[in-house]
Parts: sequence; structure tokens; C-alpha cells
Amino acid sequence: MAQTSPSPGFLSLATLFGGIASTAIARLLSYPFRSRRAPTFHKDVLYAAVRAMLYRLTIPQSRYINASTTQRHLQLCKDKGEEPKTIEVDGKDGKAVAHWLGSPDAEHVVLYAHGGGYTQPASPGHLEYFYKLVQDMNAQPRPSSFAVVVLAYTLAPEARYPHQLREAAIMLSHLINDASKSPSKILLSGDSAGGGLVFSLLSHLLHPHPHVPEVKLSAPLAGAFLYSSWVSFRTDHDSFTRNAHIDVLVPNVLRRWSAMYMSKSNDDPETDPGPISGDSYSEPASNDPAWWHGMHRVVSNVLVWAGGDEVLVDGMRDFDRDFRKGWETGGGDAENVLFVEIPRGAHIGPILENMISKRKANDQMMIEEWLKARLDS
Repeated sequence: MAQTSPSPGFLSLATLFGGIASTAIARLLSYPFRSRRAPTFHKDVLYAAVRAMLYRLTIPQSRYINASTTQRHLQLCKDKGEEPKTIEVDGKDGKAVAHWLGSPDAEHVVLYAHGGGYTQPASPGHLEYFYKLVQDMNAQPRPSSFAVVVLAYTLAPEARYPHQLREAAIMLSHLINDASKSPSKILLSGDSAGGGLVFSLLSHLLHPHPHVPEVKLSAPLAGAFLYSSWVSFRTDHDSFTRNAHIDVLVPNVLRRWSAMYMSKSNDDPETDPGPISGDSYSEPASNDPAWWHGMHRVVSNVLVWAGGDEVLVDGMRDFDRDFRKGWETGGGDAENVLFVEIPRGAHIGPILENMISKRKANDQMMIEEWLKARLDS
């Protein structure tokens, strides 16, 4: 548990964990009698437990239970017997912190933004996934090396939009101007809210946000690869009903977290605020295709992974349609945007699969092949 945060109280924690346990038991017992369920028994019960946790989880509980992204990076390095390598930027445009997975001297660098609804830290599973990706990419016989920079952005509600976008822009600028990384050797990645943050950053590179430091590119970024991007704050898509009992996410927590991020919470921020909307940067799916004209001059290639069993999938489909149309009518090659939807795939499926089974599914190998093509070009 995070020792720096006060306890929310025994009753609060007992209610949380009791609700998770009772939901998992009920799901387990009812499994044979349900036709709509996750692909495996184990996943069906696990996803139900995650939904129960998210439905009940409060910020004080989360801060007490969870270590920060920085603390978890330190623990990962300790477990791997490696020296932690951290970037701390503190300049006229503001502060930003990130952590290296791999060598700072690597030729190709991924700037990664983790998921968690902008309110939760990177999990150990997120860091382990990208640590393994670095190891696997560097094990390939190629002339260039590969590393990931994990952005330890400040969480909401302690900091609110556009603070996280500002930190992402500051860190990208640092990699280009201070670490001397060519934009053509930099990729962006993110999952869930981190995927949304990446698209916010891409929007900023194309249409500079008035309250975020501008980042100048001498060439397009090498690519962006995203997992289950949270690009729409809407919770009225049909997929929220269709996939309500087979995904890990629940609509009330998405509304609460988006409200915290956008400074639109109720007086009691843990209550459901109802529908939330963002702006062109914070909610990428709110833009029409014309917003994305010229994006091919910002980033050369884009891969978006989505799972067919996600509550977010309909929003991602709508976003893909408009993003792709804007990319193509703005002069970009259609073949450089790839939207991959995996039937029966769960939220952040490749990362989640690595957490559950420690194995590579076919879609993970597809992502790695796409990445290899970017590194070898």
C-alpha cells in the first residue's frame, strides 16, 4: 500500500473488498447459466471483480492502496536488478517527470502515457509489459536500439486538464531538444486514457493549445501505437449496453473520472456527475474530420488497437472513421493508418493478456511486427 496517503478507514476498505469478493463469487456460481460472458471462465470472473472494484473505488481508497507510477518504476528496477533512470524537467514551461525502460542512448524512443482514467497510476502490469517489449525489440537482429520513456504525469483530481497535456508536451520537447532525439526516431504510445492523452498531444502538435508550450518538429514523428484509446467521454454508445457484463470498465466510473479530469465534478466528486464533454484536445472524438487535416505531417504512421468486447469500442469506431477521413482528405496515405479490432478482445487486451497469462497473443505479435517495420524503416 502507498504509505504516504492516509487510510480511508477500515469500514471503507472492508466495503470495497467485500463488494469485490461477493461479486466474484456470484459471477463464479452463475457462470454455467449465462450465455453472454467473457471468453474464458477465469476472465469472466476476473473482469466482474474489476468492474465491482471500479464501481466502488474512491480516490482516497486508490491513493491508499496504490503506489505511484514513480514508486512502481523504482520497484520494477529493484526487481530487475537495474539502476533507475529518471528524467526530471523543471523549466520556464513547467515541470514533467518520466522514467526510462531501456537505455537513454537508444536510437528509437517511445514516449508512453499510461492508462487509468487520468486518476490512477500505472500498474505494475503496465510497466512489466513495456519492460518486456523493450527486451524483445532489442533482442531482434537490427542496427538500432529501442527504449521506452514512461511519462509519470500528475493525476487528477490533484491536477486537472490541461496539466497532463502540458507535461506530455514538455517531455516530448525535452526528448527532441535536450536529449537530441530526432522526431523521426520517436514514437508515441498510450493505453486507455493514455491513448486519449496521445491524441491530445497530436492535436496540440497540429493545432497548438493556447495554454500548453508549443513543440516544434523538424520532421514527422515515426509513429503512434495505441491500445483501447479513451477518445470519447460519451457513455451512451450501444457498446456500453452490449458489452456491459463482459468488459472491465463501468460507465459511472468513466463519468466520475472524466469529470475530475475536466473540473466538472459534483460537490461530492465521488458521485455520478452525469454526461461529461470535453474540448477538441481532451476529447479527440469530438472533432470533425477537418481537424485532422495535415496530421501526416505530424506523425508518419498510426496503429490503433481495439477490442470487440469493450464498452469503448463504438466510440473508437466513430473516431477511427473521422480520423481516417481527415488523414486521407488532408493528404495522408490511407495505408499509414491501421485500426485493428479484435473479436472478443477486452479493454487493453494485449497488456491485460500479459498480466493474466504472461503469454503473447496473436494481436500482440501483430503490434510488434508493426513496430519492427517502424524501427527498420
